[in-house]
Amino acid sequence: MKSLRSRLILGVALIALAPLALAIFVLSFRVERLMRTEAGERLDVALGGLQSELQVEAEEVAQKLRILARDVTLKRLYLVDRESQELGRYLEEKRFLLGLDFLAVTDTAGSVAASSEVRTGSGPDSIHAGLSMSGVAPILYQGETAGLLHGGVTLDAAFLQRLKQTRGVDLVLREGERTVASTLEAPQGLPSTVPGPTSRLALAGRSYLARSFPLDLGLSRVDVVGLVPTAAGDRMILALQLTAALLGVAGLIVAVLLGVMWSSQISRPVETLAAFAEQLSRGEWEEPLTLRSVGELQTLVTALERTRGDLRRYRDQLVIGERHAAWSQMARKVAHEIKNPLTPIAISISDLKRSYELQRPDFPQVLDQAVRTVGDEVHALKRLLEEFSELGRFPAPVFAPVEISEIFADLEALYSREIAEGRLVVDRSTPVGTVAADGAQLRQALVNLVKNGLEALDGDGVVTVATRPGDSGVEITVTDTGPGLSSEQRTHLFVPGFTTKASGSGLGLTIVERIVHDHGGTIVAEAAEGGGTRFRIRLPRKSGS
Repeated sequence: MKSLRSRLILGVALIALAPLALAIFVLSFRVERLMRTEAGERLDVALGGLQSELQVEAEEVAQKLRILARDVTLKRLYLVDRESQELGRYLEEKRFLLGLDFLAVTDTAGSVAASSEVRTGSGPDSIHAGLSMSGVAPILYQGETAGLLHGGVTLDAAFLQRLKQTRGVDLVLREGERTVASTLEAPQGLPSTVPGPTSRLALAGRSYLARSFPLDLGLSRVDVVGLVPTAAGDRMILALQLTAALLGVAGLIVAVLLGVMWSSQISRPVETLAAFAEQLSRGEWEEPLTLRSVGELQTLVTALERTRGDLRRYRDQLVIGERHAAWSQMARKVAHEIKNPLTPIAISISDLKRSYELQRPDFPQVLDQAVRTVGDEVHALKRLLEEFSELGRFPAPVFAPVEISEIFADLEALYSREIAEGRLVVDRSTPVGTVAADGAQLRQALVNLVKNGLEALDGDGVVTVATRPGDSGVEITVTDTGPGLSSEQRTHLFVPGFTTKASGSGLGLTIVERIVHDHGGTIVAEAAEGGGTRFRIRLPRKSGS
């Protein structure tokens, strides 16, 4: 577990599973509680209605008996024609019409005169020995009780089944600990008392929610127990638990996959950064760090890349310092550089002479350009000679806003013949605006590079000068399609006195590098695509940047 990747995977898995497990537990608990609450409410409503219904039915039985006891026909048959069978048939008819389970007429001593369908009697003289909702009404004659009319509804399985159809719950009728009637096929196992308002019971392998209420029959304790099956809810909870388990497994798999992916996104950049730091410690500062990662690591990437750039810059400054020391010793060779400003002067005079001989209509403009070019180059040459003669060093740049497009226009004017011949291409299609620079020195640096590129061409080659906006400044490239340079030659290219030409001072590119460095920029020589050499100059927009 020492690996960062394994710790990240474990952490992501725990973070993903802990809330999921808690959510599933809470959801299961809430669903089960909700279902029990819903079933309990359903049971409460059903039993509450059942109690009211039984009370109403008991009152209806008493009312029916009172009305029937006042019936004239009943009194006549009981008082006058008791010995005949008419009273029994009359009671049978009324029992059926009144919806009662039994009717009986007795005298005041309790002897049965006639009865109709006593279902659970224990003898011919028994009125009704089973549980029932019954009542008694007096049969009056001349204001005195001549007999009693008994009647009621038997509390049996059929009665409970009828109540179940209207209330939608199973019912069990209990007398003490004895089950009298039930709508269940196997009511065994029901406890003697149902604790609490709503209890959970298991009967015959099935789960129920049960609640009871007492039934006042004037006898021993009689209870009605209502039961609501919970099988559907239990199945739903089981399905929820299975679904939760599957979700947990799927969540674990997804968490592990995400952990692997995210750990790779973190650990691999860390490994890359460690390798890059090791590379920096070995002094290998050329290859940039190209890495895209999360914000915090990207900050570290930026810091390391900035460190690499600083180390390169310090190294380049040391190298440049060494080169400048050697270059100072060769200051007397600067006279060879006089031919550089003389070259554009000679080109301008030659172009002026050719324009005069051809009687070109734009001769005044050519003359004006030639005069300005000769004046600028003579002035630059004068400054160069004065600085070297007095201090033996290159003149410091005088910064001012310079339009790169104007310098490119001067190049087009100086090398119009080469442009016409297709040996030089000055690409001004990408505007880059102004930079803070010494226009004369920057022009001199580009002239040196273009001149070297033209001299390096082999056959029908071409030199291309282009520019584009950089990250924080301007980038200028001078590319030739010549034979190119070896890596060793590119290493010594800016060393004073080094040259690849048969005749040369070896100071041209040194001066170019000094100009670029004094402007706060950088210059590198690299192999161009398809052969040749590309000089890439990067200049900040503001001096000292």
